[in-house]
Amino acid sequence: MTPTAERLHFPWLALVAMLAVQVLASMVMSTAAVLSPVVAPSLSLPPERVGIFVAVAYLAAMTAGLPTGQWVARWGGVRVSQGSLLALGVGALLATVGEAWALLPAALCIGFGYGLANPTAAAVLARHVPAQSSGLFFSMKQAGVPLGVAVAGLCMPLGLGLLGWQVSVRVAALVCVGVSFWLWTTLSRLQPPGEQQPAPSGMRWWAPLQDLKHDRAMRRLGLVSLVYAMSQQGFLTFLVSLLHLEGGLMLASAAAILAASQLASTAARVGFGHLADRWMPPFRLLGWLGVFMSVGLVLLAWGGLSGHVMISAVSALLCGTFVMGWNGVFFAALVRSVPRERLANAAGATQFLTFTGAMMGPFLISQWVAAGGSFSQGLQALSLIPAVVGLLLLRQTATAAAAD
Repeated sequence: MTPTAERLHFPWLALVAMLAVQVLASMVMSTAAVLSPVVAPSLSLPPERVGIFVAVAYLAAMTAGLPTGQWVARWGGVRVSQGSLLALGVGALLATVGEAWALLPAALCIGFGYGLANPTAAAVLARHVPAQSSGLFFSMKQAGVPLGVAVAGLCMPLGLGLLGWQVSVRVAALVCVGVSFWLWTTLSRLQPPGEQQPAPSGMRWWAPLQDLKHDRAMRRLGLVSLVYAMSQQGFLTFLVSLLHLEGGLMLASAAAILAASQLASTAARVGFGHLADRWMPPFRLLGWLGVFMSVGLVLLAWGGLSGHVMISAVSALLCGTFVMGWNGVFFAALVRSVPRERLANAAGATQFLTFTGAMMGPFLISQWVAAGGSFSQGLQALSLIPAVVGLLLLRQTATAAAAD
């Protein structure tokens, strides 16, 4: 481990670089959900099948995240981040082929790139960020997720009208490639020569999962993230479809509400991260977020059917604040639970469970709708799970506090 003085050299550069990667990864991953009500019928697919696309992408992300710690040890976090952006760009280009068969390799490439983003960012930030500010810095980096969704929600409908969806997605791919080349300029500061080491010989790609088996705190965090990610990705994937197809709002209005909800959740992520650093233990805060996450989903399921722009917007803003606000707090808890030299592996292992949840949420709602249900009903059913987990977390933290 590098000395503390060396580790603190470039915290803001590390944040900007990793935030840029996260924004682009989230933007590309969210594009399908934003455009699906219009694009899916042109490919002779029902709009709810976007849930299958997102589920496949997260399946690839789950797999890619596990060996990322080994790749970071061998090539460094910045170089692996470059690979993440290139995979995202290739996936976006494949999606613009305009044929249904191309969506499978597109989802796999996008998911692979997305799966690399978090573990590499954790390794880079852990090297440069002060421990006492980890919640704030990780929350600001995680703010890239709602910011990326907001960019997709604002730019893709605009590009759809001006350029067509295929050109718009190709522009996003080119931006990914351009930022990947920009990361080369940060190598000398964020990733000094000689820092990388060969991964342990004989180490299997799934080895980080063994840490989940033996580390109770990490396993608990991973299971919490699985449930919360189900809710988060269900919200992200079907918000536009709920407001447009069931609430009757115009696509541009629904996408703008999605973008606005992400701006609210961006502020919430930073605020919750600061709260976890200063005033409330991360595990307790995660419990409260689960409870309010459930309330937000119910409000959205009701308000989204109103057909009224203001009611739909308010319910989406409230839902987005809590459904999207937990990630930075999660990483603050993870940083406090494992040694920093193990953080990339720990992030990859817990991310496997996080993305399992992210895959399950859209898939389950998609199947619900395909069987004759509604998006609103699917979100209400999903809301029960984070409430249970949040209450269990609050009970455990209260019991632990009483024991101390």
